[in-house]
Amino acid sequence: MTAPDSHTARAPRVVALLIAALLSLGLPVARAQGAGGIGGTGIEQEAGGIGGTGIGEETGGIGGTGIQRAPGGIGGTGAPIVGYGPIQRFGSVFVNGREYRIDADTLVTIDGHPATVASLRVGDIALVRGVAIGAHGGFARSIATWQAIIGPVSHVADGGHVITVLRQTVTLGASVRPPRLRPGQVVGLSAQRLANGEWVAHRVTVLPPTHAFRLEAAVNTAGAGHVTIGRLTLRADPAQIAGLHAGERVVASGIIVNGHPVLTTLEPRPIQLGAPGTRVEVRNYFRSTGNGRLLAADGMEATERAGRQRLSGLYPVEVVGEIAENGEISATEVTPEVPSLPQSEPPATKAGPSGSTTKSSAAAEVRTNEGPAGNPGTAHASGDVEPPEVGETPDTEAAEVEAPEIEVPSPQTPEPDIDAPEIEPPADQ
Repeated sequence: MTAPDSHTARAPRVVALLIAALLSLGLPVARAQGAGGIGGTGIEQEAGGIGGTGIGEETGGIGGTGIQRAPGGIGGTGAPIVGYGPIQRFGSVFVNGREYRIDADTLVTIDGHPATVASLRVGDIALVRGVAIGAHGGFARSIATWQAIIGPVSHVADGGHVITVLRQTVTLGASVRPPRLRPGQVVGLSAQRLANGEWVAHRVTVLPPTHAFRLEAAVNTAGAGHVTIGRLTLRADPAQIAGLHAGERVVASGIIVNGHPVLTTLEPRPIQLGAPGTRVEVRNYFRSTGNGRLLAADGMEATERAGRQRLSGLYPVEVVGEIAENGEISATEVTPEVPSLPQSEPPATKAGPSGSTTKSSAAAEVRTNEGPAGNPGTAHASGDVEPPEVGETPDTEAAEVEAPEIEVPSPQTPEPDIDAPEIEPPADQ
């Protein structure tokens, strides 16, 4: 029997020592791969933190802080952002001029129920949560939309541009082609409420016949067995309205019996924008309440640092800022949506408090294509232009027209001077 070679006998021991050494050296490498942080701190569970802190769960933080679950922060900070307003168009999803990219992980809900991106439509009132990428881009983590009013049409006016649903007067925006509605048809309205209690709808959906109704708005009054939401008063059990106060946003739902809405559920539904410090871009109908404070009919509040503008709550306003600790918006930009004035005309003037003449502000509220009343698409300055009365003929001064002098030739033509030739008689032969 041949004895084993000494090198062969030592091989397993050497291999074991090498494996132990590699494992001891490989432990930090294994943690770095699992936790991210390549080139940075990388407080991460997967692949985030490449070249930055990468405080996230997946691929955020590439080239920057990227404090985000989704693929935000590529080449930048990837700051959290919340957008609120009507969906303007698709390709990605555009809200307030910002383009939000979407993917298979973007969570979509409609009226609180799971949905798909394909179910979204232009005009839907959307609450988008995500990250900002650059000045006008972003990535949407979630998109929530809802129909503020669902119920039967009770009245149609102004060629279908104004309808009444659940006693709410609703004007269709200029971008909405009015469907041929008739009383009794059930519709769903993506709409925003104005300070005067009326609404502007950015989308109208004709629904199948149903006895169900839904109204999502702020409470006017609650007590004595009744709750008034907008212009609709409903009977309510004391337990349903316990603790409710005026201005609180709720969703009321029920069924319509013999033409009368009967309340079944009543739940608080405040608009929760996000965590303090989050950038926010909203489009809403704000009115000024004094000291730079702005309030929308749906309960959304903002504070303008300058506090110089006076907003009526009847026209759309874009507000940009960040969410404060109390949940309100600390506004850095407040921009009323106004049409541009013709350059050929000087600004209108009006008398000041002491009789002096002052120019009207360029930011004065003007009826836009989505004004609260009248025919959509008609624009006029508030208080500066008064239309003539019907049947009134405007005073106009006729222009003086001087007829040109035309010289008419005389019909008489002078006879020409013709000398008769002298004829010499012949001589006598």
